[in-house]
Amino acid sequence: MLPMAMAHDNPPALRLPTLDGQRLVTLASFHDRPVLLNFWSSSCVPCVRELPLLQAQSQTSSMAYVGVAIDDPAPAAAFALRVGVHYLQLAAPPADGAALLRRFGNRLGALPYTVVLNRAHQSCAMRLGAVDTAWLQSSSLACN
Repeated sequence: MLPMAMAHDNPPALRLPTLDGQRLVTLASFHDRPVLLNFWSSSCVPCVRELPLLQAQSQTSSMAYVGVAIDDPAPAAAFALRVGVHYLQLAAPPADGAALLRRFGNRLGALPYTVVLNRAHQSCAMRLGAVDTAWLQSSSLACN
């Protein structure tokens, strides 16, 4: 687990397609709203285990929950549908995954990885490894 982080001055760039390929999403899409980014893969066991918790928390949070599947889009979309994940899911090609993770503070490139961005979309909390309810709640309070 990585400790809480100081906010970065400039938000990292993010421009990815949805898993279904219907549209491109940027951080600007979440104007003045905190965002939780959860990087995952369908082949990552801890990622799979935390998805139901993230789905449940996304239903009651004022924060935007966004999954970033570092996976091939078609199998990732089928997997997300099968396990009942309904919050926004984006597709990041596996070849670009390591660079994207580094951009958001994950130098190891390991999954799962979760970053919470404040209203200015600056990183204010990050966690390498599966999240739990306590971490989600404390991060939400710290980053709102």
